[in-house]
Amino acid sequence: MNLNQGLWKKMSKIIYDVIQRFEVENGVPRLVSTNIQVIEGGEDLLSLAISMLAKLGFYEKFEEKRTSQYIGYRLKNPGKGAKRYQLVLSQRKDGLYVSLPRDVWEPFLLYLNITYYACRYPFLDKYWVLPSNSELFLEEIVDEGFWTNEQVVGCFETIVDYEPPSGFEERGIWLHLEDDQLFPYTWQAKIKLGEILEEFITHFAKILMEKN
Repeated sequence: MNLNQGLWKKMSKIIYDVIQRFEVENGVPRLVSTNIQVIEGGEDLLSLAISMLAKLGFYEKFEEKRTSQYIGYRLKNPGKGAKRYQLVLSQRKDGLYVSLPRDVWEPFLLYLNITYYACRYPFLDKYWVLPSNSELFLEEIVDEGFWTNEQVVGCFETIVDYEPPSGFEERGIWLHLEDDQLFPYTWQAKIKLGEILEEFITHFAKILMEKN
């Protein structure tokens, strides 16, 4: 069993939204229909993140601020100019969005550059390859015709019409990073699986605590 198969075998808890409709006749309710929907990501992942942070001792160094849009964490005793959030969690319908300062992400990222003839362009995309799946990533990326010099961090070049392999994010192999419009000094990733969130929190919460 490879690492990716193991990831899917350890599926996270699923929340169901159950809607039941009744008719009342002569004071007696009668069940008419039942509609069951699966709620993906969202609140359950947020609860998992908060619980993990508490277990890791994150609240000893960081204070939490909750708003309707996000939960932000900043140092309890920041030095001069260090009042920015070091971690932001934002719950949405399609998953949990996590944001970290760019300098925290940077040493662990895979940057893909594009080349067109003799010209080099700024990096096309940035990804965090999960350490637990780094070997699987290197095995599969070779089949896609992309060479990384057996590394999962750093800046690499590819052809101009290159498209990232489909399914890598859904399978928990990497996270795609984007700019966070609310906090422009951070990059943001979307997490939909509990196993990915656990690895993210374990990896980066320790880095943030040691860094600060």
